[in-house]
Amino acid sequence: MKFQLSAALMGLAATVVSAQDKQLGPFSLHIKGTNPNSEIDGYGWSCHAGAGISGLCYTAIDQPYRAEIQNSFKYFFNYTGFNQVGDDEVGTLVWNQPYTDPDGNPASASQPMDLVYQPTSNVAALLFGFSNAFLIGFDSEDGLFGYNYVDDSTFAPGKPPSDYSGKAYYRWAVCWQYFTGYFYQSVAWVQLGAPHNPTCEPVEITKINA
Repeated sequence: MKFQLSAALMGLAATVVSAQDKQLGPFSLHIKGTNPNSEIDGYGWSCHAGAGISGLCYTAIDQPYRAEIQNSFKYFFNYTGFNQVGDDEVGTLVWNQPYTDPDGNPASASQPMDLVYQPTSNVAALLFGFSNAFLIGFDSEDGLFGYNYVDDSTFAPGKPPSDYSGKAYYRWAVCWQYFTGYFYQSVAWVQLGAPHNPTCEPVEITKINA
């Protein structure tokens, strides 16, 4: 089982590198609540969520470690230069999952972040693993945004969309979430409207260079 997991991680690393030829990082992710009385002010970190899977969890600034120097707090932005919103590049957020290769040596695999929904909620957990990637970017103020190239609110019957320029969305929240058997205070994406999960608080996420 250990060898199979290592082989899968090495295959994923090769896929991510080949699909994205430019990379920024490492950097940490500062998370701050946007409600007037919010107490959320901390960092994102990669928390264990299963074999080869990690969530994007939240921790307060006053924790006894420096976010910018530990691997669990280091992230990278991979992009091709093909998609942009205005002047801002669009790509994937990745985290380097550590593992031991078949020869017993330490190694890592760049895992893309994706959204994982529950069918009864409009709140998605953010997981790094073996899935597809949620397209994101950073604006001119280093704010993290989600991206989609079509807006279905403009659709008309029988008329295909004509605008594929894409748009930046800011729908981040910190919530208590249950996924893959774990219950964490973690970063989420709220698809539309008020979050179904009552523990969610809206946040803004900013890239802080290490």
